Parts: sequence; structure tokens; C-alpha cells
Amino acid sequence: MQSQVTKYSGKVLEYYSLDSKSSSSFPTVVFIHGILSSGRLFTHQLMPLIANSGFSSYSLTLRGHGNHQAKYSSSPFQDHVSDVVAFVDFVHQQEKKPVVLVGYSLGGLIVQHACQHETLKGKLAGVALLASVPPQGFSQLNQTMLLENPALAMVLGQVMAMPNMALLNPYYQHVMIDALFASKPNQQQLAMLMSELKAEDLRLFIESHTIDDNAQLSLPVTVIGAKEDKLVPVSLVEASAEYYGVDPVFFSPMGHAMPLEKEADQLALYLAKWCRTL
Repeated sequence: MQSQVTKYSGKVLEYYSLDSKSSSSFPTVVFIHGILSSGRLFTHQLMPLIANSGFSSYSLTLRGHGNHQAKYSSSPFQDHVSDVVAFVDFVHQQEKKPVVLVGYSLGGLIVQHACQHETLKGKLAGVALLASVPPQGFSQLNQTMLLENPALAMVLGQVMAMPNMALLNPYYQHVMIDALFASKPNQQQLAMLMSELKAEDLRLFIESHTIDDNAQLSLPVTVIGAKEDKLVPVSLVEASAEYYGVDPVFFSPMGHAMPLEKEADQLALYLAKWCRTL
């Protein structure tokens, strides 16, 4: 699957897309990735799997990630939010159907903010939060990580700042792999994970980017977590589910790298089943 680039609403959008195996009236699924990855993350398993279930899908590469050439402004988080809003509008125009937004990790918090935009009213069918940063934002995530796994917090900071150099350290490799996977990954999984590493703009994480308590999200929401996730642990998934008034759904054995885990087919089946209800 090759990436595509288009100019839309004054923005340069880099993305992947995959048509369903059969025409259907199902909504279109749009994936938004997290740190240290790109839209390519979903092309390995989730997009082909949901295509088999009758869903067309797209995955956006956020600026500063993968091969995306667009530069950040002085507000990188807001850049991501506005890019996602524009991308949903673009996909809606292309497909002429409502969109289900699936936000993974950092992408989950970006999606929660994007859904507040008036321009997307009537264009969204639902939202799926996948191992997502909770509505309470990065302060809650960072505090939980520092208390529960300080070694991981230290290693993650180094990896985000200089991933290719930091991951030459065997200890850093061990800590990250343990946080991302429920069991030892194979070489193919590691290759998929390492394929597009690029340093993060740390300005993204300086502010909490909390969702306003008064914000209304009149859309169906599903909150999904991984039982063995050490980056977004069970407690934070439960906090997101409580905020949106839904029951969390957990997969096990599975770590934070949910789109690459060996049990990703079960995740895809759940997503497809949930999307059929919208």
C-alpha cells in the first residue's frame, strides 16, 4: 500500500487508503496514529482486516511523522487537530458517507479534540478510542507513568527525543518492547514498528491538552484498551470510558502496540462489529 499526498483546505495531507472488498453502506473508517509512527502503522493488519469485513478505510500521517514534509507552527498539537478536522472533511467528500474516527494513543487525544469542531457535525458516525491518552490529557498520563513505571517514563522521554540513537541501547530496547508487546514480538513485528521512527516535537507534550469538562460529544463512543499495556494502563482506559459513560473493552494478551499485536484480528473483528451498529 503506497502513501498518497493531496492538498486540501490549505493543508498538505499524506495518507493511506484501502477500499473494502465489497460495496456497502457502512461508514468509512479513519485511523489516526500515535507517537513514533505514521499512517503506515495501520496498513499492516487493521486496514486489510476491516476491508475483509466490508469497510473502506483511510489512515492519516500526522505532520512531523513518517515522510510528511509539512512543518509545525508554534502550536504543534493544534496543527494535528486542525489537520485531522480537514482530513475527515476530505474523506467525507470522497466517500459521501459518515466517518468513524479511530484514534490510537496520542491520536486518541487528538481525535477527542477534533470531534469538538462544529465543521464536523453530521460528518461523523462514531469515535473509537484505542489505547488512548485520556480526556484528562498528558498530565494524567505522565503522572500515572511516573508513579507506576518511572523507568519507562525515563526511557520513553529519551526515545521520543532521539529514537534511532536511544534504541541502540539494549536496556532501552528491552523496556520499550516490554511496554509495547504482551509477549516477545517476532522480527516482522519489530520491523513494522521501527520502519518510520522519527523524533517527536516535545512541545506536543508540554501542555496537558485536557478535554473541557463542559464539552459535549453527541456521538457513539467505544473505548478500547489492552490488559498488558504499560503506556496507557487499564486505569487510564477506565478513566476514558467513565468520562464518556461507556463500558471499556479490553483485549488480552495485548500490549500498547495493539495494531501490530498477534491478536490484532480480534481487535479488527470488534471494530467491524461495533461500526455495523452505527
